[in-house]
Amino acid sequence: MRSLPALALAASLALCACGPAQSGPTWYQDVQPIVQGRCLNCHKAGGVAPFSMESYAQVRPHGGSMAIETAAGRMPPWKAGPADVSYLRDPTLTDAQRKIFADWVQHGMPEGDAKKPGAPLPPLSDGLERVDARVTMSAPYTPSLTPDDYRCFPMKWTESTQKYIVGMNATPGVPAQAHHIALYLVPPDSANLPFQWDAEDATPGYSCFGGPFGSRPQTFAVNLLAAWIPGTKGVMLERGGGIAVPPGATLVMQMHYNVAHSAPQADVTEMQFALADTVAKKMAYQPFLDVAWVAGGMKIPAGEANVQYTTEADPRDFFKVLGSPLDNTNGFNLEAVMFHMHKLGKIGQLYLVKADRSAKKILDIQDWDFHWQMEYHLAEPVRFEPGDKLRVRCVFDNSPGRLGDTSKDVNWGEGSEDEMCVANILSSE
Repeated sequence: MRSLPALALAASLALCACGPAQSGPTWYQDVQPIVQGRCLNCHKAGGVAPFSMESYAQVRPHGGSMAIETAAGRMPPWKAGPADVSYLRDPTLTDAQRKIFADWVQHGMPEGDAKKPGAPLPPLSDGLERVDARVTMSAPYTPSLTPDDYRCFPMKWTESTQKYIVGMNATPGVPAQAHHIALYLVPPDSANLPFQWDAEDATPGYSCFGGPFGSRPQTFAVNLLAAWIPGTKGVMLERGGGIAVPPGATLVMQMHYNVAHSAPQADVTEMQFALADTVAKKMAYQPFLDVAWVAGGMKIPAGEANVQYTTEADPRDFFKVLGSPLDNTNGFNLEAVMFHMHKLGKIGQLYLVKADRSAKKILDIQDWDFHWQMEYHLAEPVRFEPGDKLRVRCVFDNSPGRLGDTSKDVNWGEGSEDEMCVANILSSE
């Protein structure tokens, strides 16, 4: 998580000098319940956020900043704008909740009665119902690149029969430096390759970015299995769904370490899974993009602040080429979307275009932030039927300063200074 703006901190200090007032919202009765329900997953001791919000004494110096950030909608983070669908686990505060922060600061941030605290907001997720399997890094790794270190760790999948992952959670060894995690499935016929790549590197794991290949050519289909961001307690897949994992597969856990705010520490991260032998819905991640972009057809010229790329197509043949385990013959359901761009991204959108040319907006991110790549689970699935198309649109800003002091021509690529435009769609048959 990034540091709060200097302006916000200055405002916080100025407001702290006002002295307590006798009216308005209080910490224990009004503010703390919101903080407990929406903030503490990140803002806690050892968490990824830059300061803890576990007590009144810790929060008071940041009161003005909190009012500014919540009023602007930057906190809690949620990048999905209005669309033609609704989402599960949306942490966005209501207008009344934002007003509580503003009024609390305006009245001098009174503490209230510690003996009569208000009830916290209901949690957005209850986490995993159970843990049936765990996979862990084989050895500790200390991030060696700052501030960002992308590292892939192969892990053996030891189940002897096909299982379905129906829930997933991650427990980073050092939460403060875990920016996000992507988990990839490597099929049995390629299962040894990631371990070979690991052995070629003197330290645990191997350097990678984007997919699980690092600087190597792609040698098997990129199958995203799960993603985790700080603050996530673990998620069970909705509507009886599950993602198949065959025996003999390898899991590659891509860790994005960020050590901008602390010294690197040795990490051992564990992935946890809820499993099932059968499921009501077979699910898989199916990426939608334009293959011409991958072949170098996504040039983003230096100095251009509004470069747009759009593709519209029936993606089912593309899904088949990538080795999708789903039968998309009669269509598929869109269950969730995780958009992916890099640091030049500005806008990301996904539409379902029906055969009659009417369009349903599935996801609309107007202020893309590389540091908040979230997965948006639909409250109700949306059906893609034969004759429909998907439309993905990405807008990039390559003006000076976005990649350092100057800009340069950028194209599709795995590196952090390259770009991508992908809608990773959690689909079901």
